Amino acid sequence: MLGGGGVKGNILPMRCLRLTHVNLRVERLAEAVRFYESVMGLEPIERRDTTGRGAWFRLGDQEIHLTEDATPQPRSQRHFAVHVADLQEARRSLTRAHVEIEREDTGRFWMRDPSGNRIEIVQA
Repeated sequence: MLGGGGVKGNILPMRCLRLTHVNLRVERLAEAVRFYESVMGLEPIERRDTTGRGAWFRLGDQEIHLTEDATPQPRSQRHFAVHVADLQEARRSLTRAHVEIEREDTGRFWMRDPSGNRIEIVQA
C-alpha cells in the first residue's frame, strides 16, 4: 500500500527498468550550457521536446535535461551523482574553471552548477 492510503486489494508495483534522464531547472540557460559542456565535459544532443527553453546532454547511457526557469530556488541537499575516471583530475579541472568544491569525503566531493544544482562527483 502506498502512503498509507485507503486503497483496498493488492497493488502490484510497476516494473522500472532504468533511469533515462534527470531534468534540472537552471536560471540562465546559456551559462548552464557552457558549464555542462565545458566544465562537466558532457556531449550536447538534440532536444526532442521543444517546449520552453532548454538543452539536453548525454551522460553515458543517460541524459541530463536543462530547463530554463529564472525563478530563484532555495538551496537544498538534492543532488545527482556522476562517476569520474580520476577524482584528482576532476578536482584540478574544477579549480581551473573556478568552481567551488562545497564538501569533500573519501572518494567523493560535492559541487554546484551555476544555478545551485548540487552534483556529487564519485571516483569510479
